[in-house]
Amino acid sequence: MKIPRSGAATVLAGAAVAAMLSHGSAASLSLTSQAFTPYRTCTISATPATTGAVLDSTVSQGSPTSNLGALTVLTVSSASGVNQRVYLKFDLTRCSPAIPASAIVRLATLRLYMTAVPAACRTIDIFRVPSSWTETGITWNNQPFGTSINNPASATRSGSFAVGTPVGCQNQTAGAYISGGTVTGDVASFVAGGSTNLGWMLRDDAEGSPTTRTATFASKQLGTVAQVPQLVVSYVAVP
Repeated sequence: MKIPRSGAATVLAGAAVAAMLSHGSAASLSLTSQAFTPYRTCTISATPATTGAVLDSTVSQGSPTSNLGALTVLTVSSASGVNQRVYLKFDLTRCSPAIPASAIVRLATLRLYMTAVPAACRTIDIFRVPSSWTETGITWNNQPFGTSINNPASATRSGSFAVGTPVGCQNQTAGAYISGGTVTGDVASFVAGGSTNLGWMLRDDAEGSPTTRTATFASKQLGTVAQVPQLVVSYVAVP
């Protein structure tokens, strides 16, 4: 039996009492009244292209001082001397209604629209960013995680997903949003105030591949509403 609204516990309790009394077992009844709160979902989308609700940029080892925040694609690449990473940030304060600090975050997912797929199955790691950055200022040389490849360590990632054309890879085809990209723990911490929301960095799990492996995703600058980066948060507002 699904109870969709606050106060439904009272109805349920009344039904339970009536049923138990009819069977002569009221003495064993113990009920606690509680408010039932439905799930809410907030989707933060990078639209229009000028929105400040979402920041996105690629940084490229091959162009270490260039800012690539105005490009229409986001690129994660593993290659000798020309690795590329993606930085993303979603402004959770844009949710309406606002997500209360007491909320229980059940699921938070990054949604990226893949436009090109590597020929090998590659793991893309997601890391919580430790310091501030700007869409129009970030470069390979000044990025929060520094210029050393395969840093930070894979073991410290918040989540991951796999992309590639081989059979069995998690995301095999271009022209669709990826599956995976779960960042529930990070968003829960942001909402509760345990950590500051500075976004995420995405990199290949094994940078420096002798064979270039590249995945690309639509950026907000592409301006195509059906392909923009998104963060989808499902939560319960605790009374």
